[in-house]
Amino acid sequence: MIVRFVKMHGAANDFVVVDARGGGVPEPRGPWVARVCDRRRGVGADGVLLLEAHPALDFAMAYHNADGGRAEFCGNGARCAARFALDLGLGRGGEVAFATDAGPKSARRAADGRIALRFGRVEAGAPAAVVEAAGRAFEGRAFRPGVPHFVVEAASLAEVPLAAWGAALRHHPAFGPAGTNVDFVAPLGPSRVAMRTYERGVEGETPACGSGAIAVALWAAERGAASPVRVRTAGGDDLDVEFAEADGGWEVILTGPAEVAFRGEWREGPA
Repeated sequence: MIVRFVKMHGAANDFVVVDARGGGVPEPRGPWVARVCDRRRGVGADGVLLLEAHPALDFAMAYHNADGGRAEFCGNGARCAARFALDLGLGRGGEVAFATDAGPKSARRAADGRIALRFGRVEAGAPAAVVEAAGRAFEGRAFRPGVPHFVVEAASLAEVPLAAWGAALRHHPAFGPAGTNVDFVAPLGPSRVAMRTYERGVEGETPACGSGAIAVALWAAERGAASPVRVRTAGGDDLDVEFAEADGGWEVILTGPAEVAFRGEWREGPA
């Protein structure tokens, strides 16, 4: 079986993207995704995005993390899937509407070429909680912009031992069997923050995380920051998060780059 793909990245958060509206994806998907995402033996990626047919919307997005597990949502992945769909000519009026496991979303190409994802409503953050892990007490806020995130303020992101602290918090019993993504955030100025993310499913740091950018922006919003909040990712790119209060939560738009790196073919089975 030959699987044609596009390698894309959103602020260095990278994905293998496949038009699977007509099928043609190896089953079972989980082990295949893990092989494709292997950075030494495969294409290498943080996850795989599949565009599937949908009866009412332009497409449905299925997202699998690098370990092969299905995830409800990925913010940078959704923007890459939207860019891929727009390049295929899907949508109308320069906008695509699509289904995700976290509900329907829409996206458009901004004037500067970046992709603006209309995420929709995110509940207000949970009250601050203290979690003891890795021999320390971490005070943070939990948000769920499609997937769970625990946001912790750090005085210096460079000095955060992310592999140790992130892993300890990601698997902490306080977050249930599925665990959580973990974001460390440092204010940089009015409506500007920097972040580092330990990503569930990747089981390590990723250069950027779109849902994490939403989480840290809303953390800043609940401390008085005005919209939009600009988020500097670990990879050095900026993601912009617009928000407006709505029914005790926030209506959110995430804007950032979604770029094509290369196109290729994956041969599944004997050569």
